[in-house]
Amino acid sequence: MLRSLFAVALLALSITASAQAADLAQPKGPVVLTIHGKIANTNRGALNDFEDAFFKFGSVSFDKAAQFDLAMLEKLGMTSLSVKYDTWPKAYKFEGPLLADVLKAAGATGKTIKVYALDGYGAEIPLAELQQYPVLLALKADGRYLGLGGRGPTWVVYPRDDKHPGLKSHDDAKWVWSALRIEVE
Repeated sequence: MLRSLFAVALLALSITASAQAADLAQPKGPVVLTIHGKIANTNRGALNDFEDAFFKFGSVSFDKAAQFDLAMLEKLGMTSLSVKYDTWPKAYKFEGPLLADVLKAAGATGKTIKVYALDGYGAEIPLAELQQYPVLLALKADGRYLGLGGRGPTWVVYPRDDKHPGLKSHDDAKWVWSALRIEVE
């Protein structure tokens, strides 16, 4: 009897776990962001050496991941943020989901993330910081999508305004542009 009860409980737990992992839809358009590491919600399996040649070239490896196309990211809710940086010619209006919402969609369970750019550059960001500030995963600047060869496909953008005075002297190394991968640690 106890064994049967244990089997039923185990089955219910596995159904729940697989339902949570299945909550993330498959991307219909080109993938612009891959999240791996300590995440609960996935929509792809392990790397394929042939199909994932860019990741293989960068010595990236994972058993499961969450992939997002632009439509999936936009569906998380678009927030806008106007930012004027000291060395920029003007203020820019950025649009994209909050990075915290993107990580929530992937079921991130770690304490920090490392955001990687196309060139392999990576910056570590504590998850607590994303709860404290409205950090964007920008998809657009001044109404135009961020393109490859520019600052896209995505760009981590922090607010720089009087509402968040602590960020005016913030570590600019965390503004990862041409971001395509996030590892949750």
